[in-house]
Amino acid sequence: MSANSTVNGVDPAALLADLDADQHRAVTCESSLVAVIAGAGSGKTRVLTRRAAYRIATESADARHTLVLTFTREAAGELRRRLAGMGVNDQVAAGTFHSISNQLLRQRWADLDQAPRTVVDDRARIIGGLRAFTDRASAADLSSVVAAVGVATSRGLSPRAYVRAVRNGELRSLHEPEFIADVLTAYTEEKRQRRIVDLDDLIALTIDAAERDDSFADALRWRFRHVLVDEAQDLNPLQHRFLDVLRAGRDDLFLVGDPAQAIYGFTGSDPALLTDVGDRFPGVEIIRLPVNHRCTPQVVEIGRVILARAEVDTTIESARGDGPSVRVAAHDDEAGEAAAVATSIARDDPTLLRSGNVAVLARTHATLAPIRAALAAAGVAVRKRIDGAGTEIGPLLDEAYRLREPDALRRWIRDQHDVSEGDGDPRTTVALAANDFLRTQPTGDGLAFRAWVAATDPFGTAEPGVELLTFHAAKGREWHTVHLVGCETSLVPHRSATTAALKAEEARLFYVAVTRATDRLTVHWAERRNGYQRRRTPLLDGFEPGEPVILPPPPDLVSTEPTPRDTALDRLHTWRANAARANGILPDALVTDHVLSLIATHRPTSPDELDALTGLGAITSRRLFHGIERALQTVG
Repeated sequence: MSANSTVNGVDPAALLADLDADQHRAVTCESSLVAVIAGAGSGKTRVLTRRAAYRIATESADARHTLVLTFTREAAGELRRRLAGMGVNDQVAAGTFHSISNQLLRQRWADLDQAPRTVVDDRARIIGGLRAFTDRASAADLSSVVAAVGVATSRGLSPRAYVRAVRNGELRSLHEPEFIADVLTAYTEEKRQRRIVDLDDLIALTIDAAERDDSFADALRWRFRHVLVDEAQDLNPLQHRFLDVLRAGRDDLFLVGDPAQAIYGFTGSDPALLTDVGDRFPGVEIIRLPVNHRCTPQVVEIGRVILARAEVDTTIESARGDGPSVRVAAHDDEAGEAAAVATSIARDDPTLLRSGNVAVLARTHATLAPIRAALAAAGVAVRKRIDGAGTEIGPLLDEAYRLREPDALRRWIRDQHDVSEGDGDPRTTVALAANDFLRTQPTGDGLAFRAWVAATDPFGTAEPGVELLTFHAAKGREWHTVHLVGCETSLVPHRSATTAALKAEEARLFYVAVTRATDRLTVHWAERRNGYQRRRTPLLDGFEPGEPVILPPPPDLVSTEPTPRDTALDRLHTWRANAARANGILPDALVTDHVLSLIATHRPTSPDELDALTGLGAITSRRLFHGIERALQTVG
């Protein structure tokens, strides 16, 4: 199949047009067993989706037998949107490990005429009511006990095996391992008696069914012949076993991840499964993406210093031009830190605030409390959504979010149209958005609709302002200007990190935080916090702020005389970047590159034409058209 042919409306050449040399190699390599080590800002999601689309377009993979696995509903929805934007049909299965396992088990239970189990996603509520817990612990211990049970289940450990792992030093526990083993035993029995399962059980039950029933295993492997995995550094042993079941006897697996961003050890994930990928999957082709397209050289340099403290070797470079120096600011105490951050933001370019391009990040939620108060005192808005309780559309969304079947969501949409009083009615607004969602995710339920709304903001309901987030919550996001607060001993690294492995994870978490800044980064720390003396985080030892770091862009980008279409595409990219900032989302979450390419080529002249051309949906097309029209007004 020629890479210049078009299959099912997908043009392979268009999928490769804007890739750098390393991305191009990752997307087009002939090997079917591939691991891509993708540094921060190197375009890992772009590579993953382009790889899936390219193989389908060149007929080396079948969309009906392609599975893309990720870790959150939001990420799965984003992957589906990107694939649809490239012209890939909805036959590709994309979802979390849990959601895919749930679908497989429900089908199996139906085939065997067995009653489906009830799935619960709130371990804390069940464990908190067990006598094995209440007789020996307090409510203050609940979160750490639940986390320990989660580590055991994600690693597939029995109560006895959990005790051995802690005693041998393989796992760390804040509690006596025998206590956790007793809670795990009681929790397992409670689930059995109530015929309920939790999320990790879904994966374990799927694995068990495949290992016990050859026909079920064969059916899985027939259905999912081409498997792609996002955020592979976050895989835990149970998820690795799931992959082994899927790929038994066949090496068609594409992993994308960054060991330097492995920050979920508390959930049982093990980055060694990716760092040792050559041993784990003999014959795997390992491709590295060493170019950061997001951050300035200055931000990349501080990231390198932090990773060196975690003994992580990185060769990542910035593709961007020189930017402002990273600032490191010391303050007398947390009040002084908060006042300085608020003053700096209040004096900043107001367009950055209006576009949601400023963030304050901290290791813990508590560290953000004085920042929020100082911003309020300075008259600086904090970003929040206005589609919750007390708004016109909030209760309607809550109704839709509770629906657990796609057909139920479709019936709900029809009901809203039936009682709606016209275009201005909030029931019409939400129903049209839900229709747009089902166009991109025909099998989506209320939970998936919630994730889609959060990612795309179809109602324009995100108020402008500064975003306040923890380091963990900021992963996968980016802002022009970022302030990191509380970057001192006891917080960064966190005082709970008492082992070498936990300290290394804290360094990786700090690396994730600094690389959320595309242009400007300020690192703040207080000499006293809560009355206690502090020192600047040791993770910055060796970093000298203010030294310019200028690296050349990659040499594989060729400059040519722009055509009218190129000019249109450039202006559309500028419009998309500005609109995405205003909505606080990534550009691809607003409109994909493929859709921009279609618009630049065909120049729709009305919202209806835009919808017919792109399949964005009626409400989205109406919302975006006038901005697109303005962007194209002066193009020849």
